[in-house]
Amino acid sequence: MPGQRLFLIIENPKERMTYTDLFETMGFLVDAVPEGSDAITHVLSQKPAVVVADDGTPGFSALDFLKQAADSDTGVPKTIILTPDPVMDYAVSLMQHGAMDYLIKPVDPRQLELSVKKSLVTAFAPVPAAKGKTVKHKAVQIITKDPKMARLLKLAARVADSSASVLIQGESGTGKELLARFLHEKSTRRQQPFIAINCAALPETLLESELFGHEKGAFTGALAKKAGKFELADKGTLFLDEITEMQFHLQSKLLRVLQEKVVDRVGGTQPVDVDVRIIATTNRDAKTAIEDQAFREDLFYRLNTIPLIIPPLRERSQDIQPLCDFFIKKYCRIDARSVKGLTDQARSMLKNHSFPGNVRELENIIHRAVLLAETDMITPSDLLMDDGAETAFFDDTGIDSVANEDFSAVSLKEMEEKMIFRTLDQTEGNRTHAAKILGISVRTLRNKLNEYKEPL
Repeated sequence: MPGQRLFLIIENPKERMTYTDLFETMGFLVDAVPEGSDAITHVLSQKPAVVVADDGTPGFSALDFLKQAADSDTGVPKTIILTPDPVMDYAVSLMQHGAMDYLIKPVDPRQLELSVKKSLVTAFAPVPAAKGKTVKHKAVQIITKDPKMARLLKLAARVADSSASVLIQGESGTGKELLARFLHEKSTRRQQPFIAINCAALPETLLESELFGHEKGAFTGALAKKAGKFELADKGTLFLDEITEMQFHLQSKLLRVLQEKVVDRVGGTQPVDVDVRIIATTNRDAKTAIEDQAFREDLFYRLNTIPLIIPPLRERSQDIQPLCDFFIKKYCRIDARSVKGLTDQARSMLKNHSFPGNVRELENIIHRAVLLAETDMITPSDLLMDDGAETAFFDDTGIDSVANEDFSAVSLKEMEEKMIFRTLDQTEGNRTHAAKILGISVRTLRNKLNEYKEPL
């Protein structure tokens, strides 16, 4: 996220300023415009990581923009549409033409921030075929040299074209959603939507509406009919992340959808037919969740038609080096760096690390190291890991742990100061970017810098 471009199209100056501040705090380089007549030209030339657009902006039509992008060589960018029009058919059309998400105005900034973050993780949207053209999807890359992972991918490829539900189990950060997208891409549904929702991220009432949709007047604030994720994913794949965190009431309703192939909107009286392939994940042991009466056993067996279990990274030591190579190339391209690889000492440090955060943790470590590296090779100090190979980080009280450098002759405060100024040098003085790398707020960084000022 740090250093990536975000293109914001919104007329209202107050909203434009609010959202610009939000996205800059997240680490984006924001290009904000009050009208959208040149939107497609800007996207093709600047290639932003994310586009956030108000469909009511003068000169801008979300559907026209998505169609033009689909016809271009670059394809549809990760686009989030803010719309005052919650009509179901229109929302479905937006998603089918490649939008990552649509949010009904007025938009809660926290909801928008979550949507943008998810767009970077779920960067895979269906692109409709223009006449005479073949749709090209961004290939899902799963990097592995591990025999267990190779067998798992072979099994996944064999069952991908089935309509059967799949339950993917594995620790947090192992790549469960990536495997789900691999299954979707290998299936005959790959031309249709892949819709993802995190069952643990929303309260029960909101999750029910998001999954199944609602009718106008179904509850306070339901000003219009809204399509749920099941309807948006019709003919495609619905990805239910952290399924064991779903409330019992919704588990019963989900079971009915799986059995009857229909959804009941909140406040609705007529069931809606859907054709959706379900892929669910959990980072908990599903059978333990059943024993704890947190997960329905009948739903487990309905979802677990094809069980896939991803091994943690600590059991896949052969994957560490190829994953490092992949992430180094990825972030050198994104952040315009020229890092070539790891020193032997850095490679040894990573090999001996237990990686409780799995592949996600490794990616974060390498991304940070690419930004901090002072030469074309990543050293142990660039990894920001101590002798116990625990990732270093800061919090609002100061430094919690420090890089693996020889600080024996300096105080803890001096170590902290050195790390902060080194990071600021690497980010060319960009405080927002530096704060993101250090894992602290911009306010905390500003306070620290004030402490370091020479007295007058």
